[in-house]
Amino acid sequence: MFTAAFTDPQGTEFEAAVFQVLRSGFTANKSETYAYDIREGSGDVEAETANFSLNYRIGYWPTQTSKNNGAAPYILIDTETYNADFASYSLPAEQYSGLSAEEAAELHCKTEVIGVE
Repeated sequence: MFTAAFTDPQGTEFEAAVFQVLRSGFTANKSETYAYDIREGSGDVEAETANFSLNYRIGYWPTQTSKNNGAAPYILIDTETYNADFASYSLPAEQYSGLSAEEAAELHCKTEVIGVE
């Protein structure tokens, strides 16, 4: 959960909207290449790469009070696809390595969707 000022897809401005990841699928793919040199009698990892994919849905409340009072959240939509799910299939390892599914969704929402932080 995080709080941020933002303007929703309909143009409504919020000073301190409260965002909550409702669902998140986060996949880490690690690739490693190992080679054993018979002449040298040893092996080494020649290359390591990692990439991450993410699919999530996030809701928001206009204020912390509305969330605390049990109001249903608004669902943030992707303004390019009009879909309620956000997805990215090639997230940089240096930013997303070690994050939980919720943390990855929050980071993506902040940096790629609403442009805060």
